[in-house]
Amino acid sequence: MNPTSTIVLVGGSGLGPWAWQRVTPILNRHGFQTVTPQLRTTGEDRTPAKTVTLDDWVEDLSAAVSGLADAILVAHSFAGYVAAALLERQPRSIRKLIFLDAVLPQPGRSWFDVMGPDVAGFMTSLASDGATPWFTREQLDQMYPGHGIVDADFAWMKSHLTPQPIATYANVSITKPLETATANVAYVRCLRVAPPAADLTTHPGWEHRTLDAGHWPMITDPAETAQVIIELARS
Repeated sequence: MNPTSTIVLVGGSGLGPWAWQRVTPILNRHGFQTVTPQLRTTGEDRTPAKTVTLDDWVEDLSAAVSGLADAILVAHSFAGYVAAALLERQPRSIRKLIFLDAVLPQPGRSWFDVMGPDVAGFMTSLASDGATPWFTREQLDQMYPGHGIVDADFAWMKSHLTPQPIATYANVSITKPLETATANVAYVRCLRVAPPAADLTTHPGWEHRTLDAGHWPMITDPAETAQVIIELARS
């Protein structure tokens, strides 16, 4: 590991820099610098969601890694689409990409394309002012029964969560298969998520790790999440 290695942490739908508060101190204690980019509409950013596209998020992430000599990018959940786009467009901008229970894009297809018209129609019907809200507690329990988020954590998250710009679901992320990526790529699967967030059988050359956690391990299992990131960052 380069002494100046920086770990760039990007959360999935609804999350912002705040989501990594339990992980970054651990990484810092192990000698890593950390960056938690605030993509447009996330965290404290007040850009209207109806104006934001996936390309905007890729641009924001590109700005965050610009000038970092030894960047290790961790992309959680939907941030897999953002990170994959950055890797295709600027392959030399990061040394390693770690997908953390991330959804993986398909060439020339948006998330809506992959999920199909019924899901796209349902998500669009939920949208207000160009964005879809995060889960209610009932939806979370139904869709992710092993999430591990206790009531206090859910209340904390709800005070920070932001809606997801609908255009990010409709935009294409990559034009070439991820297997052509020149960077060092790893995938961490959270075992309490069913079905898995991604099919890894088409990526046999990647490093694979697992976490005995739900889909938001930076919230529910920060020590274990930090440890697997450290292990992969040093490999």
